Amino acid sequence: MKITKRTDYAIRLIADLAKQPDCCLGLRSLSDRHGVTYAFARTVQQGLLKAGIIRACRGINGGIGLARPLDQITVLEVFEAAQGTLDDTFDIEDTSWYGLDDDCLSDQVWASAKQVMSKHFSSITMQDLMEKRIKSAS
Repeated sequence: MKITKRTDYAIRLIADLAKQPDCCLGLRSLSDRHGVTYAFARTVQQGLLKAGIIRACRGINGGIGLARPLDQITVLEVFEAAQGTLDDTFDIEDTSWYGLDDDCLSDQVWASAKQVMSKHFSSITMQDLMEKRIKSAS
């Protein structure tokens, strides 16, 4: 499984917004701070807006801010807002080798991995990350 730069940046963006939860911050200054292009930051912003994780602020001091408290935002939500669902990540039907064997033994492995990751990612909130309280995946 590959965690994309979009997911990593989404987590960093939320962490920046959490430092000033009552303010709206400009996306251009946030993208500059992290060394990413404004266009890249906009694509990440759009996914987070659509997921209801951040909100847009209009006006002279406009920008973006958190839409919910950190303890109500899970890593799974951020992951899916940034790079798509776990179902998409574990979609093996698009691979060239899928279906070569009618009794594909590995299907159970991938289904189990997806289930474990979903449970683990949904058990960690952004508050947990900020406070470095990450639960083990057991």
